[in-house]
Amino acid sequence: SPFLYDVTYKITDHSGNVIDEVKSYAGMRKIHTVNGYFYLNNKPYFQRLVLDQGYYPDGIWTAPSDEALKRDIELSKQAGFNGARLHQKVFEERYYYWADKLGYLTWGESSSWGLNENNELAARNFIGEWSEIVARDRNHPSIVTWTPFNETWGCQQGTYPRLVSDIYRITKAIDPTRPINDASGDAHVVTDIWSVHNYERNHDKLIEQFTFKPGEEPYRNQPEKKFLAQYEGQPYMVDEFGGLPWINEKDRKNSWGYGSAIETLEDFYKALEDEIDALKASKHVCGFCYTQLTDVEQEKNGIYYYDRTPKFDMKRIKTIFEKIPSNITIQNLK
Repeated sequence: SPFLYDVTYKITDHSGNVIDEVKSYAGMRKIHTVNGYFYLNNKPYFQRLVLDQGYYPDGIWTAPSDEALKRDIELSKQAGFNGARLHQKVFEERYYYWADKLGYLTWGESSSWGLNENNELAARNFIGEWSEIVARDRNHPSIVTWTPFNETWGCQQGTYPRLVSDIYRITKAIDPTRPINDASGDAHVVTDIWSVHNYERNHDKLIEQFTFKPGEEPYRNQPEKKFLAQYEGQPYMVDEFGGLPWINEKDRKNSWGYGSAIETLEDFYKALEDEIDALKASKHVCGFCYTQLTDVEQEKNGIYYYDRTPKFDMKRIKTIFEKIPSNITIQNLK
């Protein structure tokens, strides 16, 4: 549960009469990373995040109501998640309000798809827009990480690396209190979190890929990934995995997911548990983000259907995800 404090601002006249009044709230918490772990209020904390794109069947990127924003967080917590990576969309301020109130961690992200990073005008516009995003939302205690870019394909080319580096430094100047994941899941330039995307389903291969020795590159099993940044012991987070497609008959003609569709519920539970067990077996992974909370248009890999009805036995889903507890001890990880 979050520690929030109600604040009332009052303007009075010379006689002490209140002529205007505004009510708000504030929250206090500490976030930092050290020795490859993420800490919340000075205690190591395992982030069990879910990818949330904030789509709705009727309004697409617009939620139908304030209650719908709150309900998405409640549904996520019912599935065993303690937070969300808010993906490819600048979420509503009211969403962050409910995240603050409900004690739900979030990663703030930009809608970077389609940006021509090597175009000077586009880069300048993005710097301005991202700065406004961070300035608008930085007072929300639920936000624990900033992620300005997603999958920086081609990051080694042109002026793209400079843009990523500039965005990192500008973000730190506006908000020095939070870690920055410069680019979720692909080539890193300068970053506080070493994030990877991995949709491998084989349990043994996942364990191999999530295990590395001190000083070893986390991507040694993917030699095609050449980075400008060197791994320096940052928290190692799998901020996209899973994406397991379980599709009912009516959706099979218009569907997409990672890998072949899973045919039975029991097969789904086993596949999911195998992946969680692989993450748990790794002593390096300090957080994950499962793809994804709901089906989105043709993407049929949500824990819930597009209309937010559950696909599965949510108590069973919650039990699987919570095999890795939030409150961890360093001794258990080493």
